[in-house]
Amino acid sequence: MICRIPHSSLLDDLLRKRAHELCVQVREETTVTALNYNGNWKIVTATGETFLARTLIGADGRNSTIARLRNLLPRPARERVALQAHIPLPLNFGKRIVLQFLREGYSGQVPVNENELNLCLVGRPPTIARLRQWARRHFEIPVDQPWRTITPLTRAPVPCAHENLLFIGDAARVVEPFTGEGIYYALRSGELAAGTVAKIVRGKDRQLALREFARDCAEMYRGRLWINRLARAAVLSPRLASFFIQAAGVEPIFRSLTTKIATPRL
Repeated sequence: MICRIPHSSLLDDLLRKRAHELCVQVREETTVTALNYNGNWKIVTATGETFLARTLIGADGRNSTIARLRNLLPRPARERVALQAHIPLPLNFGKRIVLQFLREGYSGQVPVNENELNLCLVGRPPTIARLRQWARRHFEIPVDQPWRTITPLTRAPVPCAHENLLFIGDAARVVEPFTGEGIYYALRSGELAAGTVAKIVRGKDRQLALREFARDCAEMYRGRLWINRLARAAVLSPRLASFFIQAAGVEPIFRSLTTKIATPRL
């Protein structure tokens, strides 16, 4: 059952269509208001419906309602702010990822299709307005350009497996921390969760299946945490981050960085 679909997009529509083909019950614009666990899950929604489940998967984003209702949502840190927007793809941008250090923080730029660029700005609360001004000048963005606020940017991970509850995607903080790329990790962690549920349904020991899921999720994300530390340093001390990269050598750093980002762990 899919309880919550936050917005419509091409990928969302494809996933929803496939879910219908597999006879999945879909509840759109439905909020989970209560969760109880006593060997099985009892799920209550704002519409008054109640559902029972042997296994629950939280796939409801970085501020997961599921995690909050189970008191698993860590307190956020307010040291960094991120803004995201889709803007027209600049001429001759090409198929590349740009990570740009600035005095106020950094900018990440990734094409999302043939016509649009995903633009992210990350800085401290006092500098984010200046970053947005830089983006308007650099990309000739109109003043009324809508921005999505990504907050909190920093939060401790949620355990990916807890009491027959699996977290995937942004709900488990499964995201590449420098560029904000999360689609691959969301789909891959979802695939791992589906395999875990299949093992439990076939009669495999539940705790063993959950431990294997936690191990596989950790393996998928291993080796990328240093990128997040570099990103944090770039925002909190851009000059220090720039000095570190120059001292270490630009080419080895970014070869390793792009390998970590672009190479999936299958």
